[in-house]
Amino acid sequence: MGDYFGPTQRLYLETQVDWEALLGLSRGAPVDVDAEVGAYRSILETTARLAQSFETDARKHWSEEATLTDDGGATSPPHIRRAYDQLREAGLICLTVGEAYGGYGLPTLLNGIVIEMIARADPSLMMVIGLQTGAANDIEKFGSEELKKKWLPRFTSGEVEGCMDLTEPQAGSDLGGITTRATDLPDGSVKVDGQKIFISNGGGEVHLVLARDDDGYDKSRGSTRGLSLVLVPRHQEDGSLNGVRVTRLERKLGIHGSATCEMLFDGAIGWRLGQKGQGFQAMLELMNAARLGVASQALGLADAALSDAIEYAWQRKQFGKPIAEQPLVRSMLAKMVVNAEAVRALLYHTYTLLDLNNAREKALARDSLSAAERSEIQQDFDRDTTRVRLFTPLCKYFATEVCDDLSRDALQVFGGIGFTMDSNAGKYHADSLIMTIYEGTSEIQASFALKEIGKGALGVVFHEIRGELAEMENDAVRARLAKRVTEMTQRVEQSLAILFSDPAYALLRAKLMAQMVIDVAAATELLHQVGADPARIDVAESFIMRRFLETEHASRRIEENAEGRLERDARVLARASG
Repeated sequence: MGDYFGPTQRLYLETQVDWEALLGLSRGAPVDVDAEVGAYRSILETTARLAQSFETDARKHWSEEATLTDDGGATSPPHIRRAYDQLREAGLICLTVGEAYGGYGLPTLLNGIVIEMIARADPSLMMVIGLQTGAANDIEKFGSEELKKKWLPRFTSGEVEGCMDLTEPQAGSDLGGITTRATDLPDGSVKVDGQKIFISNGGGEVHLVLARDDDGYDKSRGSTRGLSLVLVPRHQEDGSLNGVRVTRLERKLGIHGSATCEMLFDGAIGWRLGQKGQGFQAMLELMNAARLGVASQALGLADAALSDAIEYAWQRKQFGKPIAEQPLVRSMLAKMVVNAEAVRALLYHTYTLLDLNNAREKALARDSLSAAERSEIQQDFDRDTTRVRLFTPLCKYFATEVCDDLSRDALQVFGGIGFTMDSNAGKYHADSLIMTIYEGTSEIQASFALKEIGKGALGVVFHEIRGELAEMENDAVRARLAKRVTEMTQRVEQSLAILFSDPAYALLRAKLMAQMVIDVAAATELLHQVGADPARIDVAESFIMRRFLETEHASRRIEENAEGRLERDARVLARASG
């Protein structure tokens, strides 16, 4: 099984985050850092023990699916309900919600590690926990005080579950196609009518529904203007049903225990979160958090596949020795380890930047800052907002692509038995397939990243990275590798100049560009880890040396294959289409 609270997770808790600075910004007063870190450690250790205890049941009941309920809802299989109840009893629900509403106000980095651990045991269970937290966070940020007091304690206690309702038959990634209607009522509530599809955890009590405002319905069609985010419960105050119904459940290749629902809203009554017509911005908060959540989910699942593959490779003997000692298998396993650690490095770095900005927001809300302090904090906030906006789609892209690749390699390690239900390898790979798709496909994530790069985000990111690499030049252990990463930044910028001379070609090469930026950012963070633990040099060097060559190759593909590529693709497709 391996340790659910592993060395890298402990490294970030103990050394890679300046908790004194972060917590001081957040609270505006001296903090007992040792006590805080001790409390965080306790939460993570408890989660690790519980998550590991769920693993056997989750594998045994992997094929069991969610079911419809008599009252028009849906429920997860019994093993997921049992696990959820244990997390609930341990107080491990909605950990990032503020203490005023029953949560811990946990930093997003630690919540991400919690989600990662739960996903390693059961990705379907993670869907329940992750959406629970995401919905609660949006209510906390955008809801009225009345709504927060009414609903958030029920979220943090685990009494109710939540979900987000975006997708419609003709509105997937393009939310401008949303037709679900929100009509104002005289008492200040909102009536919601429409259909949603592919709604994860759609049996939850609280739905955050993105709907088009009735009074500007026709005028705003085809755009993200005029959309409101509406909190719609399945039941009214008196316990009667509220016009929210699950009309069908999807049958899926993986994550069977997660209820994926088609929803019908027929005169359902709810309340707006945030301002009327500004629902898209509120939903973006939830979507970006969900993308990082899926990255953590993918990392957890990758850990499960990796752990099983390594254990089996040492047990399975061929030609008189474990297959782990065969050069090809050993190299494949090493690649799996390195890629998982690179994902973890980029993801944890992004969570840490997000935590710093959350702390800065709280600091800026206080009146005690001097003008100079306020200016400095605002500048840092603006810089790191730009970095997070670029890193968020890159994390989702990288983690899910690595999970898909790594789980496929794990199946290969198991050989023929991996294709049977006698091992879990096939289950991991089946679960991994959705992760490159939901919350925006890999292609969408790469396009989002390219858009941020076009707005200048790469200049901000590379400025910070080059400064960090320059500081490593006096470190004999890291200097040579830091120089390589600096060279990688130059190749990326050369390729970018070519791409932005032709916007259509840039979109074609968005995934190549995304991976090149990921390589630089992840390599830099891996080198930071070496500064705290020199034994990590092998992981950093393995990633940098392999990705240095891949970056050179990607750069050449961009530079040498630009002329006529789009037209050639069109001719090839036309030929295949007859």
